[in-house]
Amino acid sequence: MNYEAASGVASVETGRALGSTDGSALDQHRAVERAEHRANLMRLRPGMTYAVGLWITFALADWVADRFIHPGSLSWLWGVRGATLPILMAGLIRLYWKPEPSPRATTVLVFIMFSAAAVGLSLMCIGFEGLRSLYFGGLLVAIACRGALVAEPWRAGLPAYILMVASYPAALFGSMPFSDATRVQLEQPDALAAFAIQAAFLAGTSGLTLLAGHAYWAMRRQVFESRSIGRYRLKTKLGAGGMGEVWSAYHSGLRRDVALKLLRAEDGLDTSSVQRFEREVQAMTELSHPNTVRVFDYGVTEDGIWYYAMELLDGVDLGRLLESSGPLEPARALYLLSQASRALSEAHERGIFHRDIKPENLFVTRAGGQRDFLKVLDFGIAKVSAEKDSTLTQAGSVVGTPMYMSPEVVTGKGADARADVYALGAVAYYMLAGSPPFESDNAAAVLLAHAQVEPTPPSLRIGHDLPKDLEQIVMRCLKKEPEDRYVDAAALADALRECEDAGRWDPAQAPFLPTELADAPRLADPEAETAAAVLETTEGS
Repeated sequence: MNYEAASGVASVETGRALGSTDGSALDQHRAVERAEHRANLMRLRPGMTYAVGLWITFALADWVADRFIHPGSLSWLWGVRGATLPILMAGLIRLYWKPEPSPRATTVLVFIMFSAAAVGLSLMCIGFEGLRSLYFGGLLVAIACRGALVAEPWRAGLPAYILMVASYPAALFGSMPFSDATRVQLEQPDALAAFAIQAAFLAGTSGLTLLAGHAYWAMRRQVFESRSIGRYRLKTKLGAGGMGEVWSAYHSGLRRDVALKLLRAEDGLDTSSVQRFEREVQAMTELSHPNTVRVFDYGVTEDGIWYYAMELLDGVDLGRLLESSGPLEPARALYLLSQASRALSEAHERGIFHRDIKPENLFVTRAGGQRDFLKVLDFGIAKVSAEKDSTLTQAGSVVGTPMYMSPEVVTGKGADARADVYALGAVAYYMLAGSPPFESDNAAAVLLAHAQVEPTPPSLRIGHDLPKDLEQIVMRCLKKEPEDRYVDAAALADALRECEDAGRWDPAQAPFLPTELADAPRLADPEAETAAAVLETTEGS
Protein backbone atom coordinates (compact mmCIF):
# COMPACT_ATOMS: atom_id res chain seq x y z
CA MET A 1 0.00 0.00 0.00
CA ASN A 2 1.41 3.39 -0.93
CA TYR A 3 1.08 6.00 1.84
CA GLU A 4 3.70 8.28 0.32
CA ALA A 5 3.13 12.00 0.00
CA ALA A 6 5.05 14.34 -2.27
CA SER A 7 8.78 14.46 -1.62
CA GLY A 8 11.61 16.68 -2.62
CA VAL A 9 13.19 14.03 -4.79
CA ALA A 10 12.59 11.43 -7.42
CA SER A 11 14.66 8.34 -8.09
CA VAL A 12 16.02 6.77 -11.24
CA GLU A 13 13.41 4.53 -12.86
CA THR A 14 13.93 1.71 -15.30
CA GLY A 15 16.68 2.81 -17.66
CA ARG A 16 16.14 0.32 -20.42
CA ALA A 17 12.41 0.89 -20.67
CA LEU A 18 12.65 4.68 -20.73
CA GLY A 19 15.98 5.64 -22.20
CA SER A 20 18.73 3.97 -24.16
CA THR A 21 22.34 3.81 -23.15
CA ASP A 22 23.83 4.34 -26.59
CA GLY A 23 21.97 7.50 -27.61
CA SER A 24 21.11 6.13 -31.04
CA ALA A 25 18.70 8.10 -33.22
CA LEU A 26 16.20 5.26 -33.20
CA ASP A 27 16.17 5.00 -29.40
CA GLN A 28 15.88 8.77 -29.08
CA HIS A 29 12.94 8.74 -31.48
CA ARG A 30 11.24 6.02 -29.45
CA ALA A 31 11.84 7.95 -26.24
CA VAL A 32 10.17 10.99 -27.77
CA GLU A 33 7.22 8.87 -28.90
CA ARG A 34 6.80 7.44 -25.40
CA ALA A 35 6.98 10.88 -23.82
CA GLU A 36 4.39 12.22 -26.27
CA HIS A 37 2.08 9.29 -25.59
CA ARG A 38 2.21 9.85 -21.83
CA ALA A 39 1.51 13.55 -22.33
CA ASN A 40 -1.45 12.74 -24.59
CA LEU A 41 -2.92 10.36 -22.00
CA MET A 42 -2.51 12.90 -19.23
CA ARG A 43 -4.43 15.42 -21.32
CA LEU A 44 -7.05 13.00 -22.68
CA ARG A 45 -8.13 11.49 -19.37
CA PRO A 46 -9.44 14.66 -17.68
CA GLY A 47 -10.51 16.16 -21.01
CA MET A 48 -12.60 13.17 -22.05
CA THR A 49 -14.01 12.88 -18.54
CA TYR A 50 -15.27 16.44 -18.85
CA ALA A 51 -16.59 15.82 -22.36
CA VAL A 52 -18.54 12.72 -21.32
CA GLY A 53 -19.86 14.66 -18.35
CA LEU A 54 -21.11 17.35 -20.74
CA TRP A 55 -22.76 14.70 -22.90
CA ILE A 56 -24.74 13.49 -19.89
CA THR A 57 -25.50 16.98 -18.58
CA PHE A 58 -26.90 18.13 -21.91
CA ALA A 59 -29.79 15.73 -21.41
CA LEU A 60 -31.25 18.65 -19.47
CA ALA A 61 -30.86 20.85 -22.56
CA ASP A 62 -32.78 18.19 -24.51
CA TRP A 63 -35.67 18.58 -22.08
CA VAL A 64 -35.59 22.38 -22.46
CA ALA A 65 -35.56 22.07 -26.25
CA ASP A 66 -38.54 19.71 -26.17
CA ARG A 67 -40.44 21.81 -23.65
CA PHE A 68 -40.06 25.24 -25.24
CA ILE A 69 -38.92 24.83 -28.88
CA HIS A 70 -39.96 21.56 -30.50
CA PRO A 71 -42.42 19.51 -28.42
CA GLY A 72 -42.39 15.78 -29.05
CA SER A 73 -38.69 15.43 -29.81
CA LEU A 74 -37.51 14.39 -26.35
CA SER A 75 -37.80 10.63 -26.87
CA TRP A 76 -35.67 10.85 -30.01
CA LEU A 77 -33.04 13.11 -28.41
CA TRP A 78 -32.74 11.02 -25.29
CA GLY A 79 -32.80 7.80 -27.28
CA VAL A 80 -29.85 8.88 -29.43
CA ARG A 81 -28.00 10.31 -26.43
CA GLY A 82 -28.56 7.15 -24.42
CA ALA A 83 -27.45 4.88 -27.29
CA THR A 84 -24.22 6.87 -27.71
CA LEU A 85 -23.35 7.06 -24.01
CA PRO A 86 -22.17 3.40 -23.58
CA ILE A 87 -19.64 3.90 -26.38
CA LEU A 88 -18.29 7.03 -24.74
CA MET A 89 -18.19 5.44 -21.28
CA ALA A 90 -16.43 2.31 -22.56
CA GLY A 91 -13.77 4.44 -24.23
CA LEU A 92 -13.32 6.59 -21.14
CA ILE A 93 -12.94 3.57 -18.87
CA ARG A 94 -10.30 2.10 -21.18
CA LEU A 95 -8.31 5.35 -21.05
CA TYR A 96 -8.02 4.94 -17.28
CA TRP A 97 -7.73 1.13 -17.21
CA LYS A 98 -4.40 -0.53 -16.44
CA PRO A 99 -2.23 -1.33 -18.23
CA GLU A 100 -2.51 1.95 -20.08
CA PRO A 101 -3.52 1.71 -23.74
CA SER A 102 -0.79 1.70 -26.36
CA PRO A 103 -0.44 4.67 -28.72
CA ARG A 104 -2.29 2.76 -31.45
CA ALA A 105 -5.06 1.71 -29.07
CA THR A 106 -5.37 5.28 -27.80
CA THR A 107 -5.75 6.55 -31.37
CA VAL A 108 -8.51 4.01 -32.04
CA LEU A 109 -10.31 4.88 -28.79
CA VAL A 110 -10.30 8.59 -29.54
CA PHE A 111 -11.43 7.97 -33.12
CA ILE A 112 -14.38 5.84 -31.97
CA MET A 113 -15.45 8.21 -29.19
CA PHE A 114 -15.48 11.37 -31.30
CA SER A 115 -17.00 9.60 -34.29
CA ALA A 116 -19.79 8.26 -32.08
CA ALA A 117 -20.42 11.74 -30.69
CA ALA A 118 -20.50 13.26 -34.19
CA VAL A 119 -22.92 10.63 -35.50
CA GLY A 120 -25.12 11.03 -32.41
CA LEU A 121 -25.26 14.82 -32.78
CA SER A 122 -26.01 14.49 -36.50
CA LEU A 123 -28.94 12.17 -35.72
CA MET A 124 -30.17 14.63 -33.12
CA CYS A 125 -30.16 17.34 -35.78
CA ILE A 126 -32.38 15.16 -37.99
CA GLY A 127 -34.88 14.60 -35.18
CA PHE A 128 -34.87 18.22 -34.08
CA GLU A 129 -35.77 20.67 -36.87
CA GLY A 130 -33.43 19.16 -39.47
CA LEU A 131 -31.44 21.75 -41.39
CA ARG A 132 -32.40 24.48 -38.92
CA SER A 133 -31.46 22.45 -35.86
CA LEU A 134 -29.76 24.12 -32.93
CA TYR A 135 -27.87 20.88 -32.38
CA PHE A 136 -25.66 21.73 -35.34
CA GLY A 137 -23.64 23.83 -32.88
CA GLY A 138 -22.88 20.65 -30.94
CA LEU A 139 -21.03 19.27 -33.96
CA LEU A 140 -18.79 22.31 -34.04
CA VAL A 141 -18.11 21.93 -30.32
CA ALA A 142 -17.20 18.24 -30.79
CA ILE A 143 -14.76 19.11 -33.56
CA ALA A 144 -13.17 21.88 -31.51
CA CYS A 145 -12.97 19.56 -28.49
CA ARG A 146 -11.04 16.98 -30.48
CA GLY A 147 -8.56 19.58 -31.63
CA ALA A 148 -8.04 20.79 -28.06
CA LEU A 149 -7.39 17.31 -26.66
CA VAL A 150 -5.52 15.54 -29.46
CA ALA A 151 -2.13 16.74 -30.69
CA GLU A 152 -1.29 14.85 -33.88
CA PRO A 153 0.17 15.36 -37.37
CA TRP A 154 -2.46 16.43 -39.89
CA ARG A 155 -2.21 13.22 -41.90
CA ALA A 156 -3.08 11.17 -38.81
CA GLY A 157 -6.05 13.37 -37.91
CA LEU A 158 -7.49 13.88 -41.38
CA PRO A 159 -9.59 10.64 -41.53
CA ALA A 160 -11.23 11.41 -38.19
CA TYR A 161 -12.18 14.94 -39.21
CA ILE A 162 -13.51 13.75 -42.58
CA LEU A 163 -15.76 11.24 -40.80
CA MET A 164 -17.00 13.85 -38.32
CA VAL A 165 -17.82 16.31 -41.12
CA ALA A 166 -19.39 13.62 -43.32
CA SER A 167 -21.62 12.32 -40.53
CA TYR A 168 -23.98 15.29 -40.82
CA PRO A 169 -24.79 15.16 -44.56
CA ALA A 170 -24.81 11.35 -44.39
CA ALA A 171 -27.42 11.44 -41.63
CA LEU A 172 -29.39 14.11 -43.46
CA PHE A 173 -29.60 12.37 -46.80
CA GLY A 174 -29.82 8.92 -45.24
CA SER A 175 -32.98 9.96 -43.38
CA MET A 176 -34.85 11.05 -46.51
CA PRO A 177 -36.62 7.70 -47.06
CA PHE A 178 -37.91 7.79 -43.46
CA SER A 179 -38.50 11.49 -42.77
CA ASP A 180 -41.09 13.59 -44.56
CA ALA A 181 -39.76 16.71 -42.82
CA THR A 182 -36.30 16.18 -44.24
CA ARG A 183 -37.61 15.67 -47.79
CA VAL A 184 -39.65 18.86 -47.54
CA GLN A 185 -36.66 20.87 -46.29
CA LEU A 186 -34.41 19.62 -49.06
CA GLU A 187 -36.93 20.93 -51.61
CA GLN A 188 -36.77 24.47 -50.18
CA PRO A 189 -34.10 26.83 -51.60
CA ASP A 190 -33.56 28.64 -48.30
CA ALA A 191 -33.07 25.33 -46.48
CA LEU A 192 -30.56 24.18 -49.10
CA ALA A 193 -28.71 27.47 -48.71
CA ALA A 194 -28.65 26.94 -44.96
CA PHE A 195 -27.25 23.45 -45.53
CA ALA A 196 -24.49 24.85 -47.77
CA ILE A 197 -23.55 27.38 -45.12
CA GLN A 198 -23.54 24.68 -42.46
CA ALA A 199 -21.30 22.48 -44.58
CA ALA A 200 -18.91 25.42 -45.04
CA PHE A 201 -18.83 25.97 -41.27
CA LEU A 202 -18.13 22.28 -40.67
CA ALA A 203 -15.35 22.14 -43.26
CA GLY A 204 -13.79 25.42 -42.11
CA THR A 205 -13.89 24.51 -38.42
CA SER A 206 -12.43 21.07 -39.14
CA GLY A 207 -9.65 22.47 -41.31
CA LEU A 208 -8.60 25.08 -38.78
CA THR A 209 -8.78 22.58 -35.92
CA LEU A 210 -6.77 20.05 -37.91
CA LEU A 211 -4.04 22.61 -38.59
CA ALA A 212 -4.04 23.77 -34.97
CA GLY A 213 -3.65 20.18 -33.74
CA HIS A 214 -0.76 19.68 -36.16
CA ALA A 215 0.94 22.89 -35.00
CA TYR A 216 0.50 21.87 -31.36
CA TRP A 217 1.95 18.44 -32.11
CA ALA A 218 4.94 19.93 -33.95
CA MET A 219 5.61 22.37 -31.13
CA ARG A 220 5.44 19.66 -28.45
CA ARG A 221 7.71 17.39 -30.48
CA GLN A 222 10.27 20.16 -30.85
CA VAL A 223 10.20 20.72 -27.10
CA PHE A 224 10.63 17.02 -26.37
CA GLU A 225 13.52 16.71 -28.80
CA SER A 226 15.44 19.90 -28.10
CA ARG A 227 14.93 20.84 -24.45
CA SER A 228 18.28 20.96 -22.71
CA ILE A 229 19.70 21.69 -19.29
CA GLY A 230 23.28 22.86 -19.35
CA ARG A 231 25.23 20.34 -21.36
CA TYR A 232 22.43 17.77 -21.22
CA ARG A 233 19.60 17.26 -23.70
CA LEU A 234 16.51 16.00 -21.92
CA LYS A 235 14.92 12.89 -23.38
CA THR A 236 12.34 11.25 -21.13
CA LYS A 237 10.90 12.17 -17.76
CA LEU A 238 11.50 9.25 -15.39
CA GLY A 239 9.86 10.50 -12.21
CA ALA A 240 8.80 13.51 -10.18
CA GLY A 241 8.34 14.48 -6.57
CA GLY A 242 7.29 17.46 -4.54
CA MET A 243 10.53 19.33 -5.26
CA GLY A 244 12.40 17.62 -8.06
CA GLU A 245 12.21 15.75 -11.33
CA VAL A 246 14.42 13.04 -12.80
CA TRP A 247 14.97 12.79 -16.57
CA SER A 248 16.99 10.57 -18.80
CA ALA A 249 19.32 12.94 -20.62
CA TYR A 250 22.02 12.70 -23.24
CA HIS A 251 25.46 14.28 -22.88
CA SER A 252 26.77 14.80 -26.40
CA GLY A 253 30.38 15.25 -25.24
CA LEU A 254 30.43 12.01 -23.24
CA ARG A 255 28.13 10.32 -25.76
CA ARG A 256 26.20 8.62 -23.03
CA ASP A 257 22.84 8.81 -21.29
CA VAL A 258 22.59 9.84 -17.66
CA ALA A 259 19.83 10.36 -15.11
CA LEU A 260 19.46 14.10 -14.52
CA LYS A 261 17.90 15.29 -11.26
CA LEU A 262 16.39 18.79 -11.52
CA LEU A 263 15.22 21.19 -8.85
CA ARG A 264 11.91 22.62 -10.04
CA ALA A 265 12.20 26.19 -11.28
CA GLU A 266 9.76 27.57 -8.71
CA ASP A 267 11.76 25.93 -5.89
CA GLY A 268 15.05 27.26 -7.22
CA LEU A 269 14.16 30.64 -5.71
CA ASP A 270 13.56 29.14 -2.27
CA THR A 271 16.69 29.15 -0.12
CA SER A 272 15.76 26.10 1.96
CA SER A 273 14.94 24.06 -1.17
CA VAL A 274 18.28 24.92 -2.72
CA GLN A 275 20.06 24.04 0.53
CA ARG A 276 18.31 20.68 0.67
CA PHE A 277 19.19 20.04 -2.97
CA GLU A 278 22.84 20.93 -2.37
CA ARG A 279 22.89 18.77 0.75
CA GLU A 280 21.64 15.80 -1.30
CA VAL A 281 24.37 16.30 -3.89
CA GLN A 282 27.06 16.72 -1.25
CA ALA A 283 25.93 13.59 0.56
CA MET A 284 26.04 11.54 -2.63
CA THR A 285 29.35 12.93 -3.93
CA GLU A 286 31.04 12.07 -0.61
CA LEU A 287 30.14 8.43 -1.14
CA SER A 288 32.14 6.21 -3.46
CA HIS A 289 30.91 2.73 -2.55
CA PRO A 290 30.08 0.71 -5.67
CA ASN A 291 26.62 -0.05 -4.24
CA THR A 292 25.74 3.65 -4.05
CA VAL A 293 24.51 5.41 -7.18
CA ARG A 294 27.30 7.51 -8.71
CA VAL A 295 27.04 11.28 -9.30
CA PHE A 296 28.92 12.67 -12.33
CA ASP A 297 28.15 16.36 -12.44
CA TYR A 298 26.42 19.19 -10.62
CA GLY A 299 25.53 22.78 -11.48
CA VAL A 300 22.97 25.49 -12.07
CA THR A 301 21.87 26.90 -15.43
CA GLU A 302 21.78 30.57 -16.34
CA ASP A 303 18.02 30.62 -15.83
CA GLY A 304 18.33 29.25 -12.30
CA ILE A 305 17.62 25.51 -12.71
CA TRP A 306 19.71 23.41 -10.33
CA TYR A 307 20.68 19.94 -11.48
CA TYR A 308 22.99 17.03 -10.96
CA ALA A 309 23.76 14.07 -13.21
CA MET A 310 24.02 10.47 -12.01
CA GLU A 311 24.35 7.10 -13.64
CA LEU A 312 21.30 5.84 -15.53
CA LEU A 313 20.64 2.36 -14.21
CA ASP A 314 19.41 -0.60 -16.20
CA GLY A 315 17.01 -2.58 -14.05
CA VAL A 316 14.19 -2.24 -11.54
CA ASP A 317 13.77 -1.19 -7.95
CA LEU A 318 13.46 -3.83 -5.24
CA GLY A 319 9.79 -2.98 -4.74
CA ARG A 320 9.02 -3.92 -8.33
CA LEU A 321 11.08 -7.08 -7.97
CA LEU A 322 9.16 -8.16 -4.86
CA GLU A 323 5.79 -7.30 -6.44
CA SER A 324 6.56 -9.62 -9.31
CA SER A 325 8.42 -12.45 -7.60
CA GLY A 326 7.02 -12.53 -4.06
CA PRO A 327 9.31 -13.54 -1.17
CA LEU A 328 12.92 -14.12 -2.14
CA GLU A 329 15.02 -17.13 -1.37
CA PRO A 330 16.81 -16.44 1.95
CA ALA A 331 20.24 -16.69 0.32
CA ARG A 332 19.25 -14.15 -2.31
CA ALA A 333 17.70 -11.83 0.26
CA LEU A 334 20.90 -12.06 2.29
CA TYR A 335 22.97 -11.29 -0.81
CA LEU A 336 21.00 -8.13 -1.62
CA LEU A 337 20.72 -7.05 2.00
CA SER A 338 24.48 -7.34 2.47
CA GLN A 339 25.11 -5.03 -0.46
CA ALA A 340 22.72 -2.41 0.92
CA SER A 341 24.25 -2.58 4.39
CA ARG A 342 27.77 -2.18 3.00
CA ALA A 343 26.74 0.89 1.01
CA LEU A 344 25.08 2.43 4.06
CA SER A 345 28.06 1.59 6.26
CA GLU A 346 30.16 4.03 4.23
CA ALA A 347 27.50 6.70 4.67
CA HIS A 348 27.25 6.09 8.41
CA GLU A 349 31.03 6.28 8.77
CA ARG A 350 30.83 9.78 7.26
CA GLY A 351 27.96 10.80 9.53
CA ILE A 352 25.35 10.62 6.75
CA PHE A 353 22.00 9.00 7.56
CA HIS A 354 19.73 8.13 4.65
CA ARG A 355 16.35 8.29 6.52
CA ASP A 356 14.26 6.93 3.63
CA ILE A 357 15.41 3.35 3.10
CA LYS A 358 12.63 1.43 1.35
CA PRO A 359 12.39 -1.05 -1.55
CA GLU A 360 11.88 1.75 -4.09
CA ASN A 361 15.25 3.25 -3.12
CA LEU A 362 17.14 -0.04 -3.54
CA PHE A 363 17.71 -0.65 -7.22
CA VAL A 364 18.53 -4.09 -8.65
CA THR A 365 20.68 -3.77 -11.74
CA ARG A 366 23.67 -5.31 -13.49
CA ALA A 367 27.33 -4.39 -13.18
CA GLY A 368 29.94 -5.86 -15.48
CA GLY A 369 27.44 -8.49 -16.56
CA GLN A 370 26.76 -9.52 -12.95
CA ARG A 371 23.11 -9.88 -12.01
CA ASP A 372 21.54 -8.87 -8.70
CA PHE A 373 23.85 -5.91 -8.22
CA LEU A 374 22.17 -3.49 -5.82
CA LYS A 375 22.41 0.31 -5.78
CA VAL A 376 21.23 2.56 -2.96
CA LEU A 377 19.41 5.61 -4.34
CA ASP A 378 17.97 8.89 -3.19
CA PHE A 379 19.66 10.74 -0.37
CA GLY A 380 17.15 13.56 -0.80
CA ILE A 381 16.19 13.65 2.88
CA ALA A 382 19.53 12.46 4.20
CA LYS A 383 20.77 13.99 7.43
CA VAL A 384 24.40 14.84 8.14
CA SER A 385 25.27 14.55 11.82
CA ALA A 386 26.99 17.94 11.81
CA GLU A 387 23.66 19.59 10.95
CA LYS A 388 22.19 19.17 14.43
CA ASP A 389 21.27 22.83 14.53
CA SER A 390 20.12 23.06 10.94
CA THR A 391 16.69 24.48 10.25
CA LEU A 392 16.32 22.05 7.38
CA THR A 393 15.36 19.28 9.79
CA GLN A 394 13.26 20.55 12.64
CA ALA A 395 12.58 18.77 15.88
CA GLY A 396 9.19 17.10 16.01
CA SER A 397 9.07 16.38 12.30
CA VAL A 398 8.34 12.96 10.84
CA VAL A 399 10.38 12.21 7.75
CA GLY A 400 10.44 8.98 5.77
CA THR A 401 8.03 6.37 4.44
CA PRO A 402 5.54 4.96 7.00
CA MET A 403 6.01 1.25 6.29
CA TYR A 404 9.76 1.48 6.94
CA MET A 405 9.93 4.20 9.62
CA SER A 406 11.65 3.58 12.92
CA PRO A 407 9.79 4.10 16.23
CA GLU A 408 12.01 7.00 17.31
CA VAL A 409 11.34 8.84 14.06
CA VAL A 410 7.60 8.20 14.41
CA THR A 411 7.65 9.80 17.85
CA GLY A 412 9.71 12.77 16.61
CA LYS A 413 12.93 11.93 18.46
CA GLY A 414 15.14 12.25 15.38
CA ALA A 415 17.11 9.78 13.29
CA ASP A 416 20.62 8.38 13.35
CA ALA A 417 22.31 5.31 11.88
CA ARG A 418 20.08 3.00 13.92
CA ALA A 419 16.99 4.41 12.18
CA ASP A 420 18.48 3.28 8.86
CA VAL A 421 19.17 -0.12 10.42
CA TYR A 422 15.50 -0.38 11.41
CA ALA A 423 14.33 0.58 7.92
CA LEU A 424 16.71 -1.92 6.34
CA GLY A 425 15.36 -4.56 8.71
CA ALA A 426 11.81 -3.75 7.58
CA VAL A 427 12.93 -4.11 3.95
CA ALA A 428 14.60 -7.44 4.80
CA TYR A 429 11.35 -8.57 6.43
CA TYR A 430 9.55 -7.73 3.16
CA MET A 431 12.13 -9.75 1.21
CA LEU A 432 11.56 -12.84 3.36
CA ALA A 433 7.82 -12.60 4.09
CA GLY A 434 6.55 -10.95 0.91
CA SER A 435 5.03 -8.03 2.85
CA PRO A 436 6.29 -5.32 5.24
CA PRO A 437 6.11 -5.87 9.02
CA PHE A 438 3.00 -3.68 9.32
CA GLU A 439 0.36 -2.91 6.69
CA SER A 440 -2.86 -0.92 6.77
CA ASP A 441 -4.88 1.40 4.56
CA ASN A 442 -4.34 4.02 7.26
CA ALA A 443 -0.86 5.55 7.40
CA ALA A 444 -1.39 6.62 11.03
CA ALA A 445 -2.14 3.01 12.00
CA VAL A 446 1.14 1.87 10.44
CA LEU A 447 3.08 4.57 12.27
CA LEU A 448 1.42 3.58 15.55
CA ALA A 449 2.28 -0.08 14.96
CA HIS A 450 5.95 0.76 14.43
CA ALA A 451 5.96 2.64 17.71
CA GLN A 452 4.01 0.13 19.86
CA VAL A 453 3.51 -3.32 18.25
CA GLU A 454 6.07 -6.11 18.12
CA PRO A 455 6.26 -7.56 14.58
CA THR A 456 5.43 -11.20 13.95
CA PRO A 457 8.57 -13.14 12.91
CA PRO A 458 8.62 -13.56 9.13
CA SER A 459 8.68 -17.36 9.40
CA LEU A 460 5.33 -17.28 11.22
CA ARG A 461 3.96 -14.84 8.66
CA ILE A 462 4.70 -17.17 5.74
CA GLY A 463 4.11 -20.44 7.63
CA HIS A 464 7.46 -22.17 7.11
CA ASP A 465 10.95 -22.08 8.57
CA LEU A 466 13.60 -19.56 7.60
CA PRO A 467 17.31 -19.62 8.49
CA LYS A 468 17.30 -18.81 12.20
CA ASP A 469 20.44 -16.69 12.10
CA LEU A 470 19.05 -14.44 9.33
CA GLU A 471 15.64 -14.17 11.00
CA GLN A 472 17.25 -13.23 14.32
CA ILE A 473 19.21 -10.46 12.59
CA VAL A 474 16.06 -9.09 10.99
CA MET A 475 14.15 -9.14 14.28
CA ARG A 476 17.03 -7.40 16.06
CA CYS A 477 16.98 -4.67 13.43
CA LEU A 478 13.28 -4.17 14.24
CA LYS A 479 13.72 -3.70 17.98
CA LYS A 480 11.73 -0.76 19.33
CA GLU A 481 14.60 0.70 21.33
CA PRO A 482 17.52 1.99 19.17
CA GLU A 483 20.12 0.71 21.67
CA ASP A 484 18.82 -2.84 21.17
CA ARG A 485 19.62 -2.75 17.43
CA TYR A 486 22.92 -2.87 15.58
CA VAL A 487 24.74 0.37 16.19
CA ASP A 488 25.10 1.10 12.47
CA ALA A 489 25.08 -0.53 9.02
CA ALA A 490 28.68 -1.67 9.41
CA ALA A 491 27.75 -3.76 12.46
CA LEU A 492 24.78 -5.12 10.52
CA ALA A 493 27.02 -6.02 7.57
CA ASP A 494 29.36 -7.87 9.93
CA ALA A 495 26.44 -9.88 11.36
CA LEU A 496 25.17 -10.75 7.89
CA ARG A 497 28.63 -11.91 6.90
CA GLU A 498 28.49 -14.53 9.67
CA CYS A 499 25.21 -16.06 8.45
CA GLU A 500 25.34 -19.67 7.32
CA ASP A 501 23.93 -18.75 3.89
CA ALA A 502 26.45 -15.94 3.34
CA GLY A 503 28.16 -16.42 -0.01
CA ARG A 504 25.81 -19.22 -1.11
CA TRP A 505 23.84 -17.15 -3.60
CA ASP A 506 25.18 -17.14 -7.12
CA PRO A 507 23.86 -14.05 -8.99
CA ALA A 508 23.71 -16.14 -12.14
CA GLN A 509 20.86 -18.03 -10.43
CA ALA A 510 18.64 -14.96 -10.65
CA PRO A 511 15.49 -16.18 -12.47
CA PHE A 512 15.44 -13.18 -14.82
CA LEU A 513 17.46 -10.16 -15.75
CA PRO A 514 16.29 -6.81 -14.37
CA THR A 515 15.55 -5.65 -17.89
CA GLU A 516 13.27 -8.62 -18.48
CA LEU A 517 11.29 -7.68 -15.38
CA ALA A 518 11.27 -4.04 -16.46
CA ASP A 519 9.39 -5.00 -19.61
CA ALA A 520 6.84 -7.07 -17.68
CA PRO A 521 3.54 -5.55 -16.53
CA ARG A 522 3.31 -4.37 -12.94
CA LEU A 523 1.24 -6.47 -10.57
CA ALA A 524 0.56 -3.53 -8.27
CA ASP A 525 -0.38 0.10 -8.79
CA PRO A 526 1.78 1.41 -11.68
CA GLU A 527 0.80 5.00 -10.97
CA ALA A 528 3.73 5.29 -8.58
CA GLU A 529 5.96 6.89 -11.22
CA THR A 530 7.40 9.00 -8.46
CA ALA A 531 9.99 6.56 -7.23
CA ALA A 532 10.77 8.30 -3.92
CA ALA A 533 8.41 9.96 -1.51
CA VAL A 534 8.19 11.43 1.95
CA LEU A 535 5.59 11.87 4.65
CA GLU A 536 6.27 15.13 6.45
CA THR A 537 4.14 16.46 9.27
CA THR A 538 5.86 19.84 9.35
CA GLU A 539 6.95 22.05 6.52
CA GLY A 540 10.65 22.67 7.05
CA SER A 541 11.70 19.07 7.49
